[in-house]
Amino acid sequence: MSTDNLATLVAYDCWSLLEGAEIARVAWQGDGRIELLPVNYTVADGALWFRTEAGTALARGAANTELVVEVDQVDPPTRTGWSVVVRGVADVLDVLDVPDMLVDMRVWPNGIRSVFVRVEPDEITGRRLWISEIEGGS
Repeated sequence: MSTDNLATLVAYDCWSLLEGAEIARVAWQGDGRIELLPVNYTVADGALWFRTEAGTALARGAANTELVVEVDQVDPPTRTGWSVVVRGVADVLDVLDVPDMLVDMRVWPNGIRSVFVRVEPDEITGRRLWISEIEGGS
């Protein structure tokens, strides 16, 4: 689907955008409410990966749970941007059970992050918004 300045992205383009960003928002159904947290993430082996601490709400809530991950980038002055949404089931893994390339995955907050979360996508969707020719002055 495409309008004058809004297009639906194919999965290939979504993955390309995900590989170029590093902050996502993760949402899941917690104890009687929807939880939402920002995380650093990376893409590896066809999945999204992020780290957390053992015992956190995210570590408890993500285990074998369906969740949603959103990554986006916006430029308010130009009213352009993109958004990618990944829906999938999360697996919580110990550092000993992840691919070697992820062991040194950095996160912004200080502290030990010994729990890895892998989100295997069931669905990936995205949209891109750009300046329309009318607004852009062309």
